[in-house]
Amino acid sequence: MMHLPTIISISILLNVIIGSFLLSLYFLRQQSSYLYWGSSCLIFVCAQIAASLRVFIDFPLITHYLADLFIISAPLAAILGIHAYSQSDKKCRNTCAYVLVAAAVILLLAFDSPFSQLITTAIIAACFSYAAFALRKLHVKRIMHLVLLKLCFVIHALIMVTQFSLLLSDYLGLLQTDLKQVLAVILISHIVITTLTAMIWPLMMFLEHEQVLSDLANRDSLTGLLNRRAFISVSNNYLEQANNNLTKLCALMIDIDFFKRVNDQHGHETGDEALKWVAKKIKSQLREHDLVARIGGEEFAVILPNTSQAQGEILSERIRLAIHNDSFVHNHHEINLSISIGIITHKSGTNNVNELLAEADKGLYKAKLNGRNQVVTMAF
Repeated sequence: MMHLPTIISISILLNVIIGSFLLSLYFLRQQSSYLYWGSSCLIFVCAQIAASLRVFIDFPLITHYLADLFIISAPLAAILGIHAYSQSDKKCRNTCAYVLVAAAVILLLAFDSPFSQLITTAIIAACFSYAAFALRKLHVKRIMHLVLLKLCFVIHALIMVTQFSLLLSDYLGLLQTDLKQVLAVILISHIVITTLTAMIWPLMMFLEHEQVLSDLANRDSLTGLLNRRAFISVSNNYLEQANNNLTKLCALMIDIDFFKRVNDQHGHETGDEALKWVAKKIKSQLREHDLVARIGGEEFAVILPNTSQAQGEILSERIRLAIHNDSFVHNHHEINLSISIGIITHKSGTNNVNELLAEADKGLYKAKLNGRNQVVTMAF
């Protein structure tokens, strides 16, 4: 079996480092989820230290009662961290406080008996089960890290349920075997998974924060599409590939017809929702490798790599019909929207995306002059 004191020492060191790092992030960013998770790590350290003192002193009030309260407090703090990240921690704070106070009172009456371990294990199992459930409120883009975190909580809950079942069976006299070895393995698993969970959270939050910063720099905040700057940057790469591989590429300029009327008649809130609706409609008709952006106002741009003129015209018409044949509904108002599209096919040797979009924009202008709600193809 692995050497328990070594595992405890490593866990204490890692949790002190992680906890201190998270608290420093809290003081830097004032985001309360870091405060709760950092506190959870340091509380778990206190629990391990208090429990380890059993080897040196016979003082159950510290080595059992206080250690159990720390062990219960650690997952409660983690739960508060989850709710703080999803901005729903106000009611949760009261609930966690009630749980901790109730546990403190009950354990004070039985801290020097085997019954205290049963109570502590049951509460911890419930905490980790709820933590796995509470993760559903987190809206993160890196789903894999969220799945790993949820898996840690589920495994932890199952381990605690197993320990509770064994302790209860032993308490009732249903088991005739010595549980010391089994409980030691469970303790090691508890320590390892708790430390692993503490490591996953800051990693997930850091990557999520970086994703948010990237989105702020590259994406339109309203529609979630690329903004003009990011679109031009990526489009240049597409254009370079088309030139190197001698492949076709189409550029589309799209504008919502009479969009000012929507804002004037229904308000800017409705106008914003209409923009989001049109953005989703456009994106739903595109292929995975196509590029779409909101480049200003009610205007969108699309790059279709490896696409001939005929294919581009078919896809453009499909986008137009998707919007024309459906109705945008907001606040019980049904609004019929349409779009005009200008399309240009890339000519080999063209290295300027802005020049390509300018030609597509001429097609868009003609589509509007010709009565709107149509696709006009330009020849380069």
